[in-house]
Amino acid sequence: MTIDIANHQDHAPLDRKTLRALCRQVLRSHQREGDLSLCYVDNAAIRELNQRYLDRDEVTDVLAFPLEGGPGPDADRLLGEIVVSVEKAAAEAAARGVPAEAEIALYTAHGLLHLLGYDDHDPDETRAMRDAEHKALADAGLI
Repeated sequence: MTIDIANHQDHAPLDRKTLRALCRQVLRSHQREGDLSLCYVDNAAIRELNQRYLDRDEVTDVLAFPLEGGPGPDADRLLGEIVVSVEKAAAEAAARGVPAEAEIALYTAHGLLHLLGYDDHDPDETRAMRDAEHKALADAGLI
């Protein structure tokens, strides 16, 4: 399992080891394997991606792009790419009085859960997503 991390922001430091361990824990708990790409950006970059790919001209916290089953020899191994706005995470963390690292981990788990089939479009789905996020962070020793 490969978890690539690209850091294209300067709003908060990234603990790459913790982020990789979190993703591995989530995948294990869902009995899944695969490769991931994690990309950490600022608000301008995530807004541009949100506009380009989802036709939403707004800043968001995380985007998840599933890639599993695509063309190429590694199609079954590549789960997808998760893009996190660290700028948004840092602002939300400051507003809630929690460390930025915790919010970044939460957004990363949220994106990975989307890749694993979770959604948050109705109250029941949202509750299941929140429960899975809490379990992911707890299992990884982050809360």
